[in-house]
Amino acid sequence: MPTVPGQREAAAAPVTPPVAPVTPPRTVIEPCVCGHAREAHEHYRTGRDCGSCGARHCAEYRREGGAVRRTLRRLFLD
Repeated sequence: MPTVPGQREAAAAPVTPPVAPVTPPRTVIEPCVCGHAREAHEHYRTGRDCGSCGARHCAEYRREGGAVRRTLRRLFLD
């Protein structure tokens, strides 16, 4: 007749608690002048204002480094 295996010994608890892996910050491609991504300006309600900043701070998506801004920087007007 087969025998029933014995109970396993408890493993020793780790000395230091496990650390969650560090996730790098998400890189924003083509940020707005306000610093948020284009997705922050696309929402289900009407308007193109920034969903994070609000309509008073950022009324619409304006690409950081557009043609006009590059020209102004070249002319030292920005």
